[in-house]
Amino acid sequence: LANAAFSPSRSPINLNHGLKARACLPRKDRLAQMVTDDKFLPSKQFGLQPPDLTLLAPAKINLFLRILGRREDGFHELASLFQTVSLFDTLDFWSSPADDSQPLYSMEVTDSSLCADLIPTDESNLVMKALHAFSERTSSKQRLHCRLHKEIPAEGGLGGGSSDAATALHAANRLAG
Repeated sequence: LANAAFSPSRSPINLNHGLKARACLPRKDRLAQMVTDDKFLPSKQFGLQPPDLTLLAPAKINLFLRILGRREDGFHELASLFQTVSLFDTLDFWSSPADDSQPLYSMEVTDSSLCADLIPTDESNLVMKALHAFSERTSSKQRLHCRLHKEIPAEGGLGGGSSDAATALHAANRLAG
């Protein structure tokens, strides 16, 4: 869902030309560029092992937003029209075989993330909720670890959390085969 915004008919509003240029590089070249730029950080769980999948989650601005009502799960039904902007969070994913001694999903936030101290890495995080929902609906037992690098301000009204969650669903589906 998050990556559907990059179709030729929907161009994101460009706020940061340099980031967009790097985002368009193939994964191998993008990782090489990150290492060259001294921005590649080892994972707290996987060390220097490169991620199996790296995806960008775009920020968005609401051009129109109407709250239709509250659902039983506490969330709201919305009618919305939004536009993506060229501000992205980066999500790296590692997959590993099922292991009953380890949780199915885990995540970390890079220390250099914007507002890193505001971002939970437990079950309250929307990425973790999305991965849990994927597991429940598909019965997948594949372990996934997500490293989140925030560039979208947390609680900034730019849809970073929901975009990260949609990107996590996309990643889980791709890595499940």
